[in-house]
Amino acid sequence: MARYYNLTEETFKRLVLDAGKVYKNYTSQTPVALGATRGGSTFTIETEYKDMKFDGAKGFVKGSRRITNVKAILTVNFVEYSSDLLLLALTGAESADYPESPAIKTHDEIIRSLQIALTNYLTDITILGEVAENNNPVVLGIMNPIVDGNFEMAFVDNEEAGLTITFTAHFDPADLETEPWFVRFPVIAE
Repeated sequence: MARYYNLTEETFKRLVLDAGKVYKNYTSQTPVALGATRGGSTFTIETEYKDMKFDGAKGFVKGSRRITNVKAILTVNFVEYSSDLLLLALTGAESADYPESPAIKTHDEIIRSLQIALTNYLTDITILGEVAENNNPVVLGIMNPIVDGNFEMAFVDNEEAGLTITFTAHFDPADLETEPWFVRFPVIAE
């Protein structure tokens, strides 16, 4: 009996390796690396489809499917903390000195109003991953993101505290036809 495999010598040039590095505003002039992770990161594009129904059709009809909703998400599991990261995790938050003067500041106090301003949306959140045998990374990003979800820090004995942040992309109101995500895979020499 013949056996069939998809593994070839080229396979090892096309593997994406390790956890990658996450940036805030990667596509701007001032990208910022966000910190160490544990448990990796997940880039997801959720797509909802509508299948148009027609009398006489017994099932799906070629050309009758359309996209009705797109949600691009990047979920990152951080173990490195900073006040800036906590501000990202709590959309709409800002920091203040604690204690207030005249005492000597010991902390950044994170506070939040119930308003989400346009300035709370980032340019992008992007992850770069190593592609085997290639000098160029795979680049996956979401545009106009803010954090979607609850703020939850996990504290466990004999472990470092973890913070999972889920960033969700948003369409640009000036261009509702362009999905708010990008995927760039490097050219691989054959």
